[in-house]
Order: sequence, then C-alpha cells, then structure tokens
Amino acid sequence: MSNTAPDFEAESPSIDQVAESQSLKETFGESLTVLRISQFRLVLLERLLSTSATGISSVALSFAVLAVTKSVKHPDGNAAAVSFVLAAQLAPMLVFTLVGGVLADRFRPQRVMMAANFSAAAGEGLAGVLMLTHSAHTWNLLMAALLMGTGGALFYPSSQSLIPRLVPEDRMQAASSLSRLAQSSMLMLGAAVGGILVTAFGPGEAMGLDAVLLLLGTAPLVRITVPALVRAAEKAPGMMHELREGWAEVRSRTWLWAVIACYAAVLAGWFGGFTVLGPEVAKARLGGAGAWATIISCDGLGILLGGIAGLMYQVKRPMFVGTILTFAFALPPVVMGLGGPLWAISAVSVLAGFSGEYFMILWTVALTRHIPQDKLARVYSYDALGSLSASPLGSLVAGPASNAFGTRAVQLGAGAVIVGATGLTFMSSQVRNLRADAPVGPATADAGALGEEPAPGFAPV
Repeated sequence: MSNTAPDFEAESPSIDQVAESQSLKETFGESLTVLRISQFRLVLLERLLSTSATGISSVALSFAVLAVTKSVKHPDGNAAAVSFVLAAQLAPMLVFTLVGGVLADRFRPQRVMMAANFSAAAGEGLAGVLMLTHSAHTWNLLMAALLMGTGGALFYPSSQSLIPRLVPEDRMQAASSLSRLAQSSMLMLGAAVGGILVTAFGPGEAMGLDAVLLLLGTAPLVRITVPALVRAAEKAPGMMHELREGWAEVRSRTWLWAVIACYAAVLAGWFGGFTVLGPEVAKARLGGAGAWATIISCDGLGILLGGIAGLMYQVKRPMFVGTILTFAFALPPVVMGLGGPLWAISAVSVLAGFSGEYFMILWTVALTRHIPQDKLARVYSYDALGSLSASPLGSLVAGPASNAFGTRAVQLGAGAVIVGATGLTFMSSQVRNLRADAPVGPATADAGALGEEPAPGFAPV
C-alpha cells in the first residue's frame, strides 16, 4: 500500500498541525504530563539507579578480564577471554528470557524485576570481590557474568510490560521516551564514571559500586502496586501452553518476526565487532579505559538525543523508519576497523546510539499498540530471545577470529553482516508499510491494515 503522506509527525496532532497550533516546546511540555503518574515516577527512579550500574559495568567487566589475562603473548589482555565472559553474560537470555515473560504475565512484573536486580547485583558483587582479593580468573569472572546475565534475562520482559499497565495508551510514547531517556542519561554518566573508576582505582571497586546501585534500585519497585493480571487468577494454564500463546502472536505477524530475525544478526555483529573488540582497540591504540569510556558515553549521548526526539515526534510507518535507522549500527565497528581516530569513532557512536534508541521507542509503541496486553510480556520475551539469540555466538567468535585474522577483518565483517541483514529486512512490505495509527486487533487485522494478505515470509519489493 502506498503512502504519500510525510513519515514524521508530532506525537499528537500531526507535525503540520503543530506548526499551526502550538510550538514544539508546548508539545514537549504536554509529553511531560505523564510524570504526574506517581508510580511511573518510581519506575524512572529504578531505571536511573540500575542503568547507572549497567553503564559502569560496560567498562569495568571488559577491563577486569583484560587485566587478569595479560601475558607476554597478550600484553594488553586476551580478547578471546573477553569474548567468553561477555558471551556468558548474554547466554542466559537463551534460557531464562522466555521464563521471565511467562512470570511477568502471570505474576506482578515489579516483583520479577526485583528478583532480577538481586541476581545481577550478586554477579557484580562477586566479580568485585574476586578482583579486590586478587583471586579473579577468566573462569570465575565467567560465573559472575552468568549471574548478571540471568538478571538481565528476567528483567527485560517484565520491565517492558510494566509501563503499559501504569500509563494510558495515548501517553505510551511519552512514557517510553522518558523511561529510555532516564536509562540513556545514566548509561552515559555510568560509562564515564566507570572509566574514571577503572583508571583511578581498578575494575573491582567499580563493580562493587554496581552491586550497591542495583540493590538500591529494588527499593522503588517495592512501592509499585500493579497487581497480577486477572487472567492469571481466573485461569493458570501450564507454562508450555502460555509459551505457545506468545509464539502464536509472533509468528502470525511478518513484520514482528522479520525485525526480530534482523536484530539477531545485527546484534551479533554489534556485540562481536564493537562490544568485544572495542575495548581491545581502545587499549591498543586509542588510550585505554578512558577512550573506551568516551566511546560508550558518546553512544549514550546518542541514546539521550534519540529519547528526546521520541518525546516530540512519532512516525506513521515506524518499522520503515526504524529499519533505515538500523543501518547506522554498522558504522562504529567499520570506522574502528578502518583505523579511524577517537573523534570519528565517537561521532558515529552518537549516530548509532540515536538510531538504536529512536528505533526502540518506535518498536515499544508498535508492540503496545498491536499486541494484547495479557500476552505482551511473552512477546517481549520472544523478542529478547530472538534478537539476542546469535549475540553469544558473535561474542564467542569475535575474539578468536581477531587473534586468527586480525581485528580489522572481523570488524569490517561485522559491519557487512549488519548491513546485509538490515537490507533483507527492508525487503518485507509488511515491515515497510506497518502503520502506527492502525486499529488494535488480532494478527490478521494487522495484515489488513497494511493492505495485503498475511504473508509467511518476505515479500518482494
């Protein structure tokens, strides 16, 4: 179905109407009215605390592994060991994410989030103690990373399903944008603090602070009073039945599973080419932990800017715009692989952060609009499982491949994977034509809103 209208519009009303009736400042002010909801403010406080820990950990964990794997052969640390530890942090997604989705739809999501924070805090605390007592090795840091990853696997579907139960539908884009703004600002600040702590004191102290922040983040969740869904009280089917229900929602929508499949490849390339090899490049030729913290902070700055854009604008065809933005994920590993200077890597990291954040806002609103609320957490769990399914493989392969073929070749290859997967996804007409203003309905209604029959696979251009 063709669409000749402009893709971008202000959240409500359209951007042309905004130009005539109110300023963008007024639109921004209207978006902030969601802060009047007290329980939503509690969610924001939790995000501020826990995401600051994530930002610190993004620097501290990699440099902890590099510190304990220094040798004559690897004077800057072993990139392969970083691969194994970061893959261990991602691996629980393959086991616990679906369980987390069922638990969030069956019980109070804020309680599942608390358990997730406790698990992640245990992992961060263990890694901190190991480093501070000089007893850290790759194998026990790997065990700590498994605890961190288990917390993340349980946390994601619960956190994504909580906000739609706290705010009305017409405030969802504002709520999603503010929530992600809280995360991006603290991710940027946390990465900067992490770089300072690692440089001045060491990764052990940094990860100890992570554990404290995660524990503090559970306190606001105690005050959130969202009950379990009524459906869970009336009928409690087995876990496999509930998982099949969630899978039915995913496979019946081509735009949904196509984007999830795309991000499996994109994030594999990103984690391998950027997250695993980035610290090694920073240590070898850019100046060390401070340079890597700068790059992560620039990614966080881009995320912050994407969140601000999400407060003020939405798009009529969210996956059309979101897929185009996804191409930007290829830039940081490619610029690194080409030997770019710190300022160039930082600049493209801002662009990648902006693109990823704005896509996630569009994605969150699209799922909230098109998926029944009592199945939303399970769909998010399949989203997380599918999107991250290849990330451990990307992380595992990147380090050994870098040792065998060179960092440049692996990072350029990662960029090629990202571009190729994104281009294939853009071929789907459902991805290009999904509309944000389509009425909520069953899966077949989504296809009808697109002006086409439900398709089992990619449609040609």
